[in-house]
Amino acid sequence: MTGSPHTVLVDGDDTAVGMLMDAHHRFAVLLAAAVGARPAAVALVERAWVDTVAAALSQAGTPLPGVRASLLDALLRLLREHDQLDGTDPVGEPLTTGSRAGFFLPPDDRWAGWWDTGLPSWPAGQVPTADQVLHAVRRLPPRERTLLILRDAAKLSVTETARIVGVAPEDQGRLLDGAREAYVAHLDEEVRAGDSGDPDGGGRTAGGEQC
Repeated sequence: MTGSPHTVLVDGDDTAVGMLMDAHHRFAVLLAAAVGARPAAVALVERAWVDTVAAALSQAGTPLPGVRASLLDALLRLLREHDQLDGTDPVGEPLTTGSRAGFFLPPDDRWAGWWDTGLPSWPAGQVPTADQVLHAVRRLPPRERTLLILRDAAKLSVTETARIVGVAPEDQGRLLDGAREAYVAHLDEEVRAGDSGDPDGGGRTAGGEQC
């Protein structure tokens, strides 16, 4: 986690709340955009913050090492309660296919999970746009995209992630390997489509609408 690992909240302490939001808010917004069925899902981030801060204030004066995990857990719960989770797997996009499959060494290799080849080579100065990144993530099945955000973007621990999404620690590595490989392949496709002037490249969600 970024920021202070043991922030203490005191009732009425706006500075502490501001520090928490600076450290964790962007991950909640990213998660909502990545797994929410509609852009309106982002509005539930505010409600998740209210619930998280209220829970923190009920324990005022005690260290709060798991605020990010609590926030993202609350957000996923709200998305589920309001029927805002995108529960549809992308059709015809298995995790091991793509223009550049096979980025990671196989499970039976001594260095399983390490890069087997270099990252896609893009023109100098070429940086994927936020829309291209989001669209690449949303091309993953819901469970895998959630794991990718929680583990790789939000940097939650295996234990925190297991509690939030119900995926056992021993199963997370296998699912993440596939998700990471597919994400890189999808992002490569997004960048190349955008660079070629394809009007459909980038800036789309899994359903094809504008982000």
